[in-house]
Amino acid sequence: MKNLFKVIIIFMMPITAQAAGFALAEQSASGLGNAFAGMAARSDDPSTQYYNPATMVFMKKGTQLTVVGNVIAPRMTLDNASASRSGTPTPISGNDGGNAGVVAIIPNFYLKTDLGDSVVLGVGVTTPFGLSTKYNDGWMGRYIALESKVETINVNPAAAWKINEHFSVGGGVSVQYMRAKLTNAIDTGTICAANSTTCGTPGNAATDSSVMLKGDDISVGFNLGTVFKPDDQTTLGVAYRSKIQQNLRGTATFTRSALFNSSPLGGTQLFTQSGMGTQLNLPENIEFSGAFQASPKLELLASGTWTNWSRFKDLNINFDTPAAAAGSATSTTSENWNNSWRYSVGTNYKYSSSVVLRTGVAYDQTVIPDSQHRTPRIPDQSRTWISLGAGWALSPKNTLDVGYAHLFIKSAATNNTSEGSLQYNIRGDYSSSVDLLSVQLTHSF
Repeated sequence: MKNLFKVIIIFMMPITAQAAGFALAEQSASGLGNAFAGMAARSDDPSTQYYNPATMVFMKKGTQLTVVGNVIAPRMTLDNASASRSGTPTPISGNDGGNAGVVAIIPNFYLKTDLGDSVVLGVGVTTPFGLSTKYNDGWMGRYIALESKVETINVNPAAAWKINEHFSVGGGVSVQYMRAKLTNAIDTGTICAANSTTCGTPGNAATDSSVMLKGDDISVGFNLGTVFKPDDQTTLGVAYRSKIQQNLRGTATFTRSALFNSSPLGGTQLFTQSGMGTQLNLPENIEFSGAFQASPKLELLASGTWTNWSRFKDLNINFDTPAAAAGSATSTTSENWNNSWRYSVGTNYKYSSSVVLRTGVAYDQTVIPDSQHRTPRIPDQSRTWISLGAGWALSPKNTLDVGYAHLFIKSAATNNTSEGSLQYNIRGDYSSSVDLLSVQLTHSF
């Protein structure tokens, strides 16, 4: 099973999280056009099953396949940057890290089919969580973070039951594969000096060593939903997606500098390969959505989504050989994230019998409590979405949807100090923005 997920994830390119924390909202092009407003109450196409499986019973009858491609173009720079080792007045030299965002393409797949008049089956292959930040080599915050990458593949079979014309329920199982990669430089010049030997100037990028952590895991969760249609104009939806606990296992690979290898410490166990593991608690969320047909041409949409990010209290790396990692600044990172809300409103305007025009606005609350907990790996901040899109019925069997959004992200201060025997501080102001483009084709069989 894990090998199958590894084959699939090749097609899921590195991504930068666009919802709060490192959650991803980008699961539907038709939804992106409305900033994902009303998704737990909509039944436009099979992609809405990700947000609420109960919506499937109100979709077009028959079997439908939806394929989505998302282009994510983030920009994230650290302005007014400065870095130092705690307890010393000498600053850490280096560049400002450059643009830490990663441009990527992410696909999603959905299938829906009827099983009789009142039962519908579906399956979705999505990426609910993802993260990718990468700084230039030799940047001043290198002892805290260089590259951070989290990738997920979620296979979610689901079923829905139409109890009557006004009410439906649905549920599914989420089988989720996650793999992660974290890298940072190691100030071996300082470590050697603390052990009364020499292997380069402290804080010198030219003589640094480095570490790369890699791990993966498969875990299981579930999702539930219900849809209530009190009248022909109004649809209300509530959906719940459970937490998933990922227990990642993998290796810590150290690359020693030549000077370190030739020093007396080169013959020790310090910075040699070790197995490692960490537990990552991915949060549950609940979405409340509404859709109102204000006129034959105009539909109004709204959603509020709560996510329990307070589960992400810290990131602890447990090394099988603890002595191998001493001083690598990778063992513990306190996060203490807050729960967050995402609010969105949108409209659908039926321009003609074959064309729908979409607009939307959303606001995502940041999960970061303060500047100390805004780390270079995940420098999250509140953001405002402005979205637009359109859908074309190309033929009775094929529909094309396109969505675009620009994310305005507030400037975010960081004053983060790493934890461990050697502590490093990075300060500055993150300036970020994101452009999203999604294209989707739905085919009816």
